[in-house]
Amino acid sequence: MNKLLRFVPTIFYILFVTFWFLQEYLGLGTYNFPCIALGIALMVQLFTNNKTTGFLYGVLFIIFSGFELITSVTSRIETEIVTDNTASFYTFQYALYGTCFVMAILMIYYNRYYTIKR
Repeated sequence: MNKLLRFVPTIFYILFVTFWFLQEYLGLGTYNFPCIALGIALMVQLFTNNKTTGFLYGVLFIIFSGFELITSVTSRIETEIVTDNTASFYTFQYALYGTCFVMAILMIYYNRYYTIKR
């Protein structure tokens, strides 16, 4: 069970990148090549399980999710009129980027400090 738990953050980010790609493709009809490259890199990380690149991905995702979380909080503060639709949108953003932040912390933990005891 412990061996499988260390793959949860990587699988979460693969699903997140897939959602990001589909959102861009269905919304704009364009291919998002950085998203494709990140998805391929995460798939390689899933199968090779390199601790150094996993740690670097975790740092990258902490920076990204922290930036997006701060951006959504400041845009909520700057919004003068908050309706039910925008309140639910901000709640969705907080939940999504907060979960991304926690998964990035878990990715760093599993790739840097966690060892499997036999």
